[in-house]
Amino acid sequence: MSANIWEDIKMKYKQGNAIIKLIMVNVAVDLLVRLAGVFALLFNLENLFSFSDWFWFPSDLLKIPFRFWTIFTYMFLHNGFMHILFNMLVLYWFGKKLNDLLPQNKIFPIYILGGIAGALFFALGYNIFPGFYHNSGNLVGASASVMAIVLATATLNPKGTLNLFIIGRVQLQYVALFFVVTDLLVTIYSNPGGALAHLGGAFMGWLFIFQLRKGKDLSEPVNRVLDYFSREKKPRKVKGKKAKQRQTQGTFKSKMKIYKGSQKTDYYGNAYGRSFMQKYKEMSQEECLNTILGKIKLSGYDGLTEDEKIFLDRYQ
Repeated sequence: MSANIWEDIKMKYKQGNAIIKLIMVNVAVDLLVRLAGVFALLFNLENLFSFSDWFWFPSDLLKIPFRFWTIFTYMFLHNGFMHILFNMLVLYWFGKKLNDLLPQNKIFPIYILGGIAGALFFALGYNIFPGFYHNSGNLVGASASVMAIVLATATLNPKGTLNLFIIGRVQLQYVALFFVVTDLLVTIYSNPGGALAHLGGAFMGWLFIFQLRKGKDLSEPVNRVLDYFSREKKPRKVKGKKAKQRQTQGTFKSKMKIYKGSQKTDYYGNAYGRSFMQKYKEMSQEECLNTILGKIKLSGYDGLTEDEKIFLDRYQ
């Protein structure tokens, strides 16, 4: 039975989008850390190894070069159940919106870059502002990365809405503004290091979309690194007659390629893709909306193109 559960988890991970994968990784890491804590307690190893010292990001600049990996590990770790629960809920709420607006290969880089920016804001804040001169600490949690997702979503589609408990539907730009103001006016007193990291992540989320609109994709360096580690091994070179046969087959296949017209998708919110314009250019906004709603009735929301989803969100 355990084997079936494991296979089911792996299948859900492979089939999940970028946000689902990030949530599953965070939960898995948290469970492993808790199991390690139980092991350390049972064998009285707590005093020999401090998990926070080696995997949380330090504010001390002298320690960072000797714990450089912590700039990545800290953003997948949490300090308590409520900490990870709140972060994962916000990640899911906003990530679900962002997943409808951006390609999958943009979302994970936003998370990583947001975490890095949060760590840098944290370290610089502790070593620049006089109020932190006699203090030091460690940074842990996905909050900076989650804030990057929040601001990226709100910057990309500010008038999109989120249905909040009791309050009702609120525009994304106001929810994001609430988080930023809370960090500036409230969290800075109770958790100054965390507030600095949150603001760093928020800044990166806004900057990512701002640069994307200008044509500069900040996700490319992250994706290049991921591609390097995930690429498959190159097949061995074949010499002689077999090599010529493979070369001939490759030439033949290349001549049979079918080239389809690429659909330009605008996920910046400024204009719509080419196919969308061809289909709806002679319609009014009301006619466009009715056509999209009819399509939803037939194939559901997931059957819409990225451009149609953007039109629907912005029309609201």
